[in-house]
Amino acid sequence: MAGLTTIPVTTTPGTTTRTMTSQPTQPALPTLPALPALVTGRVTHHRRGRVRHSFRYGVYQWLVDLEALPEQPWYLRPFASFSAADHLGDPDRPIKANVEHYLSRNGIELGESSKVVMLANARVLGHVFDPLSVFWCFDRQGALVCIVAEVHNTNGERHAYLLRPDPSGVATADKAFHVSPFYDVSGRYELAFELSPQVVSAAVVLRRQGTVAFTATFRGRPTPATATAVAGQLIRKPLMPQQVSAMIRTRDLSLAEAPARPAPSAPSTTGRGLRMTVSTATTWPTITHPPRAPLAATIARILLERTVRRLPVRVTYPGGASIGAGDHDSPELELVRPNALFARLALDTKIGLGESYMAGDWKAGPGTDLADLLTPFAAQLTRLVPQPLQRLRTIIDKRIPPSQENTVAGSRENVRAHYDLSNELFEAFLDPTMSYSAAWFDESESVVTATRLEEGQLRKIDGVLDYAGVRAGTRLLEIGTGWGALAVRAAQRGAQVTTVTISAEQLAFAAERVAEAGLSERVDLRLQDYRQVEGRFDAIVSVEMIEAVGEAYWPTYFATIEQLLAPGGKVSIQAITMAHERVLATRRSFSWIQKYIFPGGIIPSLQSIDETLAAHTTMHVSARRELGPHYARTLHLWRERFTEQWPRIHQLGFDQTFRRMWEFYLAYCEAGFRVGYLGVSQLQITREPVWS
Repeated sequence: MAGLTTIPVTTTPGTTTRTMTSQPTQPALPTLPALPALVTGRVTHHRRGRVRHSFRYGVYQWLVDLEALPEQPWYLRPFASFSAADHLGDPDRPIKANVEHYLSRNGIELGESSKVVMLANARVLGHVFDPLSVFWCFDRQGALVCIVAEVHNTNGERHAYLLRPDPSGVATADKAFHVSPFYDVSGRYELAFELSPQVVSAAVVLRRQGTVAFTATFRGRPTPATATAVAGQLIRKPLMPQQVSAMIRTRDLSLAEAPARPAPSAPSTTGRGLRMTVSTATTWPTITHPPRAPLAATIARILLERTVRRLPVRVTYPGGASIGAGDHDSPELELVRPNALFARLALDTKIGLGESYMAGDWKAGPGTDLADLLTPFAAQLTRLVPQPLQRLRTIIDKRIPPSQENTVAGSRENVRAHYDLSNELFEAFLDPTMSYSAAWFDESESVVTATRLEEGQLRKIDGVLDYAGVRAGTRLLEIGTGWGALAVRAAQRGAQVTTVTISAEQLAFAAERVAEAGLSERVDLRLQDYRQVEGRFDAIVSVEMIEAVGEAYWPTYFATIEQLLAPGGKVSIQAITMAHERVLATRRSFSWIQKYIFPGGIIPSLQSIDETLAAHTTMHVSARRELGPHYARTLHLWRERFTEQWPRIHQLGFDQTFRRMWEFYLAYCEAGFRVGYLGVSQLQITREPVWS
């Protein structure tokens, strides 16, 4: 690739020199967690190829400054200690000296006042098992010079990779060490790292012959490593290194003796039968206890009752009292804990209604569909708050947190929060194409009663590809891979597809889908931000990805697309939209959707797209197709499937609060599309003609 540097990497003494390719590092010191820290999280492994297997387990790791290794009280020292013998060689030198010696042998001098931060397991009763240790190396100015990733196998051998990640934290390296009994040393790694006060993570993708063969991730949250915290982890996870080592060795033996798991009997372009793994769990610290605000809750109650008296709904109290303009056949909002609902609404009107549903403070009454109940509210959404109070919006509304800004690193975090929840979760309620966007149903029939979701999703994909003019020989770029359905469909047309995603989970799933369709030579899957793509493409497509771009980055998004578009090329995007005046009124406000579903998400208007194109590119919208009612139906079918599949989803580890959250999310969006508060458009975008 253009713009990459080749760095010589010397392996252990006596071995040959290998090279790796990576992007130049961004010389900026991240804000570090308080050190030392315990990073509590989860490890996932996915093996593909001849032997397929997936598993996950919870761990805690240490994050330490090597200049100040933590000293534990005497009673904890046997259970939390560090030894230079475990890291980069010489047991007689401090660990940091070993790191510096390794770097020096590879032509890197950190100099005085440098900092090395290590993520690793500690020794417990003299034993340590550390599949991957990570060393972030900073110079005296605080710039990240490189990362050293030290890999250990179950035979007691180890190997270090010298990495210089790009600004998003991603680096690549040739595999040079035998880790697993299932793979030789062929292939190429893609490694992604994150180090922040909120998240510490490492992701590894191994590609062999263009196909993803293995993925592993660790993701956790750092907390101060106090003696109490250390003792708590030792109680919750006693002898963790020994347990993890035994588990992995046992699995390796059983897999080595087992016959290879066969691929599905018939290769499928829709992703049926592919293995998926839960990668995160969720807790609800703000839901458990409602706020206490008696006076403000009284005001919220008055305003809610005033509102429902003019809506065709019924609101019933626990004692049987009922208010609202609806009759007995109208949708019913049943209050379970009225005071809690009013207190949450008082604290934050935009977030309180959804949080109250998550908490069970209210529910749809018997015989009432949740979307039917929310539709009258959605139809009057701009008028629910009295006009005088709307003028106070800039004072009252909470602002979008800076942590949700869609920088390269921020976008990756925002995407992970939703799309990496669990592939199995999405498989449970999506159709076999695994398309997570509006379908386009057969318009010769009523959209309201449509049921052929898979057919509608394929029609939608074809509509996007047709707008972009994709055919045999087209060089196509897809921004936002999803689970790979569009890439497969385009490759089946004969296109040469490059598709980028910042979700490691989706990348692994899509890679397997492409391989099973026999299209690996036509599809290049990349773990890459759209801002880092280089090259020229005849067509560029992006389905419901602009909502995750962020208003501040709309100019960058469209300017990047134009830069990558070859002369005469076409762009096709599918975008959720809302009225321009609603964008202007809400673009700085923090909503329930942003807090719980799509962090960093901002919905554009058609006008804002037109204005951004005009101001920052020479492109314009040349054709448009509206699918708003189709999205309402799509969401309804998703919600039906989610409800039907709840026992299966619950077994994945998701609780009842999560269930109510997703019920509200799907019904809330369905109501928005029903009444036209939200829309969705397929847009064809082309360059303005040049007149001579």
